[in-house]
Amino acid sequence: MPDFTLLLHTARFDVVEMDLPSRDGQTHRRAYVRHPGAVVLLPLLDANTIVMIENERTGVGETLLELPAGTRDPGEPPLETAARELVEETGYHANELEVVCEFYSAPGLGNELMHMVVARDLTAGEQQLEATERIVTRVVERDEVERLVRGRHIRDSKTLVGLQYFLLGY
Repeated sequence: MPDFTLLLHTARFDVVEMDLPSRDGQTHRRAYVRHPGAVVLLPLLDANTIVMIENERTGVGETLLELPAGTRDPGEPPLETAARELVEETGYHANELEVVCEFYSAPGLGNELMHMVVARDLTAGEQQLEATERIVTRVVERDEVERLVRGRHIRDSKTLVGLQYFLLGY
């Protein structure tokens, strides 16, 4: 990684600034988010039914319908994060977790690598929300997922990636 200047350190990510060479031979300063990575879950109750969440997102001033997800603790394996976040956000426990793909959430802004994890053989339980989370669990059937996507009711990128995977037959 090139040399960088730390602009902001938070509990979940850093904002850094670095010099980038350009085609014109000059150097330009750019800021980006350095992130430990995250997981997004596709919790399957059966082949046609998934668990989603209604998540109040203060950053955009909306409650978004999303797949459960969360930031990895530094050095934490993705499947560990997935198991923890599934219980925290939905209350469900999974007996089977599988990473099915990885993708960058917004590579023009930072390096957050997301691991999409399919969760199967679920058992219901109680949510263990963080103090600032306002999340309601919602069970959604395949036909409703398709209507929500086609109707542009899903506005969260990681959820769109996961639902495409679901609709294409995981």
